[in-house]
Amino acid sequence: MSRREQIEKDKQALLSKPWVKNHPIFTYDHIAEFYEMFILYAEPRTKKADVRDILVTAKTLGLTDKFPIIAHALDDLASSYDDAVDFETFISDLTAKLGNPFDQKGRVQLFKLIDVDGKGTLDKGDLQKISDELRFNLNEEDIQEIIHNVAGYEAEDVSEEKFEKYLGKRVQRRQVEQEIYRNK
Repeated sequence: MSRREQIEKDKQALLSKPWVKNHPIFTYDHIAEFYEMFILYAEPRTKKADVRDILVTAKTLGLTDKFPIIAHALDDLASSYDDAVDFETFISDLTAKLGNPFDQKGRVQLFKLIDVDGKGTLDKGDLQKISDELRFNLNEEDIQEIIHNVAGYEAEDVSEEKFEKYLGKRVQRRQVEQEIYRNK
């Protein structure tokens, strides 16, 4: 079996695992893409990669400037590892860094990741940066509406507490909608 065939076989085995289908943040396609990137750096025998190598390549390609939130999370991960890690550990740790929106601790972690400057609030500029990075294409009016919906009509920024509460309500609403859809 060729190396490429073995990689494809390993990828299919990974993608058939229950945690992939039920991942709180990443879709099946996201995990498949992460795996294809990760395996390029992995030692073939151990299937472990040094996240610092991935980060160096991202910096070289200019991806850290293009996607600063993800770069920040990868940088934190890289500095927390002493050695190479397997793919499942990488995804688990990346999920923890990005913040799981389904629990309070994860939503707070997500806020801290987005609050790159550490101000404790998100203003229009922060939200525009996030919008641009995630390619949501929100205009100034959209961003102001988000701030008003989350923090109130007169607000100019969003606090960590208001962000967490709002996101918690949205996640809960989404879970109810999904449950209704499943029961149809």
